[in-house]
Amino acid sequence: MKKLLSLTLPIFVFIPTFLYLHLKVQIYVEGYRLSNNYRCYNELLDERDFLMQGFAKEISLARVNQWAQSHNFSLVDKGRVFVLNTETQKSSPDNKIALLFNRFLNASTSTSVAMAEEKR
Repeated sequence: MKKLLSLTLPIFVFIPTFLYLHLKVQIYVEGYRLSNNYRCYNELLDERDFLMQGFAKEISLARVNQWAQSHNFSLVDKGRVFVLNTETQKSSPDNKIALLFNRFLNASTSTSVAMAEEKR
């Protein structure tokens, strides 16, 4: 009995301390990863600011407007709605049973006609 107690007591002390140490190491590892991510983020942010500063020096709004006019570039108005349908339309069958069957199978697909109404 005394041997069993002398073996179990160190095991019950060792396992919680080992788990505590393991958690502390994991916290430090995650902290290192987080600081590394912040360092990379700050480097990329500085590089973006440097590139935007160079871009702002070289290209002015007047040059952008001149390019837009020379290439007939126009922005989309709020009232315009563009609908692009890349699906080919299938020929509808003449049989009414086949038409109902096709409607049942294609019920979950999106329709090819888009309607837009302006909210007032």
